[in-house]
Amino acid sequence: MDSSSSSNADSRFSDSITDKKPADFQKKLIISMLLNIGIFIVEFLGGIFTNSLALISDSLHNLSDFLALLLSYFASRIVLWKSNSQKSFGYIRVEIFVAFVNAMALVLIGLYLIYEAIQRFSSPEPIAGGWMLLIAIFGFGANVIATLLLRAHRHHDLNIKSAYLHLLTDAMESLAVVVTAIMIMWWDWKILDPILSIAIGIFIIKSGWEIVSETVNILTEGTPRGIDLDEVAAFIQSFPGVVNIHHLHIWGISSRVRALSAHIVVQDQLISVGNKITSELEKELERRFGINHPTLQLESCICDEQGVVVDINIKDNSV
Repeated sequence: MDSSSSSNADSRFSDSITDKKPADFQKKLIISMLLNIGIFIVEFLGGIFTNSLALISDSLHNLSDFLALLLSYFASRIVLWKSNSQKSFGYIRVEIFVAFVNAMALVLIGLYLIYEAIQRFSSPEPIAGGWMLLIAIFGFGANVIATLLLRAHRHHDLNIKSAYLHLLTDAMESLAVVVTAIMIMWWDWKILDPILSIAIGIFIIKSGWEIVSETVNILTEGTPRGIDLDEVAAFIQSFPGVVNIHHLHIWGISSRVRALSAHIVVQDQLISVGNKITSELEKELERRFGINHPTLQLESCICDEQGVVVDINIKDNSV
């Protein structure tokens, strides 16, 4: 690969991984953590006092939010650590790992809440609806504040997105608990308590599984969502000066860094001409597909192995 292509790609990659989040993000994250631990304490004790499984369910989800936000806080610090000889990509994948852990926690909590709710169907217990309503209103208000604090930052990366989804689901759950408490107060519909807990559990599992799926795709270096590998290959093949493309790989290093490597066949020509082709191609790949870390290997003849997608052959030297 030519030097200018490498330096241009490295420059864009460096910019993308050192793009710091807004200065007030970590401050808002700390406030959200304090709100969530406060909600957990009030709702958990309130759930025991009122005998409401829905309140206890909401409190446990808030506890998971606190832990998720704590992980997100440390991840937002670690991701800015500089690259070194042992970690040439830096620590940007910490974001993906934290998002995966957060999402798996959501799935497990959702399953636990559904299990507890099913147990409650067989042995319903009296619920103090009035106190349940007051505690639920407190939880809803605090959750709304915590959610709004991170709303503006939710598109920055998967780590923040997973934390934001934790808070958003909690706010919705707290509102549902408020409505349930009103119905229990007025009509004594105790059956709504475990029903709501099951609904909360299902919603938590769905939200968590979506992020699990996305993070696993990145960790297994799958083609990023929203990118059609064949479309990218066709675009490169049709680019002026390109004779052939093969050995194409596209993957996500993080939710904000998309990488590409490929062998590009061009006419036998001056290196400066090849530099111009790769430089213009890299700009178009970023503009059209959001690929901001391309590595293009120029060749003047086609390799023995053909095909846009070619298996990576590992030689066994032990024989």
